[in-house]
Amino acid sequence: MSPALAFRPARLGLLAVLLALPAAAYAEWRDIPYAEVAKMPLKLSTLDPQHIYTARLMAKPGKGLKALPADFRLQVKVGATVVPVKVAPDGRIELPIRQDWADAGAVLQSNQPKGVVAVNMNFDARTPPGTRMSYAQLTESAPVLERGISDMAGLMSFMAPDVKALVLKFDRPGHTAVLTLPGGKQKRWTSDAKGRIELPWEPKWATGMVELSAPLAGIDQILK
Repeated sequence: MSPALAFRPARLGLLAVLLALPAAAYAEWRDIPYAEVAKMPLKLSTLDPQHIYTARLMAKPGKGLKALPADFRLQVKVGATVVPVKVAPDGRIELPIRQDWADAGAVLQSNQPKGVVAVNMNFDARTPPGTRMSYAQLTESAPVLERGISDMAGLMSFMAPDVKALVLKFDRPGHTAVLTLPGGKQKRWTSDAKGRIELPWEPKWATGMVELSAPLAGIDQILK
């Protein structure tokens, strides 16, 4: 998700924003409003009290570049206090998300020129554990996503997309998901060559029970 909310079909990670870092000379810090970066994670915390989704920030090389600069650094400045932000070797950014920092007018500072580094913000749904669960447990991420979309759309929520299906990710092809509804009727799906099952999102199936042939490796959402 971004301030403009850009969604991709097949992945939430769904909710993704590309933030170009501002221009800066070598070793010169330039400011990015922290409140803008933290806006979506802070909003998510109010809509998702069960913490089904986790915000993930990843730094990646800018267009045409093959690697992040060896000297790439980020820090948050809150008043006179400077807090270094850890960037892992794989580009993952461990940015603390705090309402008090946003309220205080904190800035996220980068030491790289525009176009050299970009930061992707994705929202990952937790993977339901085990192989037997209710349909509601398996699809717990769908209603949270729909609430988030509706909230961000505001008065235009009637035009906002809904969740169409959930992508169940297995580690290999041939795995199955069997849904048994309260009346005994069953529905069965088999994973494709990529180990994926596209499970329809149907709130009316909430009380049904799902049997998976193996634990999931991950789960995503598809929007209409």
